[in-house]
Amino acid sequence: MRTAISLPLAVLAALVVVGASLPARAESPRNFIAELKFGPWRPDVDKEFTTKKPWNDTFGGGYFLTSQVEFDWEFFKQVGVLAVGGSIGYTQAKGHGLLESGAKSTDPTKMHLLPLSLSLIYRFDYLAHRFKFPFVPVVKGGLDGYFWWVTNGVGSVSKAADGTRGRGLTFGGHASVGLMFQLDSLAPMMAQTLDDEMGVNNTYLFAEYTWNWIDDFGSKTSMNLSSRNFVAGIAFEF
Repeated sequence: MRTAISLPLAVLAALVVVGASLPARAESPRNFIAELKFGPWRPDVDKEFTTKKPWNDTFGGGYFLTSQVEFDWEFFKQVGVLAVGGSIGYTQAKGHGLLESGAKSTDPTKMHLLPLSLSLIYRFDYLAHRFKFPFVPVVKGGLDGYFWWVTNGVGSVSKAADGTRGRGLTFGGHASVGLMFQLDSLAPMMAQTLDDEMGVNNTYLFAEYTWNWIDDFGSKTSMNLSSRNFVAGIAFEF
């Protein structure tokens, strides 16, 4: 057990020592960061119901892939970085609709989700830039608007028996915690070339865990698209 624990600690220590021993490189200005991230997604629609499980009955009990792009503007760069950012994503869930009797239809159906987010972000990158420590903690929080629409087997927006179309916009908020790993510490010469030729100051791999409250701030008449999900991706600072 001691060996299993000491191995990752030794790797971490080696990365810190190697990073700290590298000479400081000339860097271009840092003003923006762009992220591309992916992860599993499943909403809390069924929590609104006590006996029925419409989401599970229609789309199953699994998760669906969500893809997101985020762009941040760094407006404060002293002890860490404060930024404001916006993101857009896309998710598609596939299943089979339900008949009025509750039985599953043979006709396919899809739910499309287009989440938009506005965030305030803090990245504690002081140690990365001052001491070449490659790990950067991140916290985010902000507001969201999720556009969603449900399509039938021919690709048209579905209609309920009362004529209501299956589409809408649901608002809410989010909070995230994450950890970024600065790839520059593994290939400093490549990082310098990327900065000199393309203006990319730093490159990161990262992972985030997000709490989403997407229910029109507690409305009982809105679809509950809240979720808790993990995403991972790559980020470029320039």
